[in-house]
Amino acid sequence: MTQANDFYAQMLEAQRRAAEQRVETRAALLTELRGLGVTGLDVQYEGYGDSGNVEEVVVTPDTITLTEELRRRVEDFGWDFAYALSPGFENNEGGYGELTWALETDKIDVSHSNRFIETDTTEHEGL
Repeated sequence: MTQANDFYAQMLEAQRRAAEQRVETRAALLTELRGLGVTGLDVQYEGYGDSGNVEEVVVTPDTITLTEELRRRVEDFGWDFAYALSPGFENNEGGYGELTWALETDKIDVSHSNRFIETDTTEHEGL
C-alpha cells in the first residue's frame, strides 16, 4: 500500500508544480503581451489519436505580429491551460476547443468539446 500512496503523493506534487508553473507563465506572458499592445488572444487547439497541437493563434489587434519564440510560448501556455481543464482530450476521437484571453482584464474563457463514438446494438436470438 505504501507504493500506491507514494505514487499518489508524487502525482499530486506534479500537479501542484504544474499549476504553479501555469500561474508564473501566465503572469510573464501577460506582462510581455501587454507591453507589445496585445489586447486579446484566441488559441484554437485540437487533439485526437493520441496526439494534438495548437491549430491557430489569433492576436488582437491583428496589426501586431508575435515573434516565433513568443508565439511558441503562447501556444504552449494555451495547450497546457486547456489540458489542465480537460486532460486526456488527445486520446481516441479526441477533443478540440478555443481559449480566449482578454489581456486587458486578464480573463480566460475556454470552450471545449469532446468527440466520442456512440454505438447502439440490438440482438435477437433464438426467436
